[in-house]
Amino acid sequence: MGIEFLEQNNKNKQTKYTYEELKEKYIDNKSNSASKKTKEIASDYNMIVSFVITIVLLIGIGILGGWYIDNYLNTKPLFIVILSLLGIAAAYRNLYVSATRRDKKGSSKNDKS
Repeated sequence: MGIEFLEQNNKNKQTKYTYEELKEKYIDNKSNSASKKTKEIASDYNMIVSFVITIVLLIGIGILGGWYIDNYLNTKPLFIVILSLLGIAAAYRNLYVSATRRDKKGSSKNDKS
């Protein structure tokens, strides 16, 4: 009795939307749901977080590497200073390259608009 009832209900139901209509309604419009301003804010936030991680990692690697070499060679402040300065230089070089690459992408997007 239960199976017959379900089969009858399935026969009585009609499809309200076609696949194409559902696709257009939910999938294609999903990309338009986020505004440009929200995307720009997310992109800027992503860039800032990336810059902070880059700076911390490169300087940290320089300091830890210098500390290890100084302990191994028993020349306490020499390699910590040298490698931390190299880490700072590498971090800011990386930031400069990323910023100019981002600026070039931004200017090419503005040219297309």
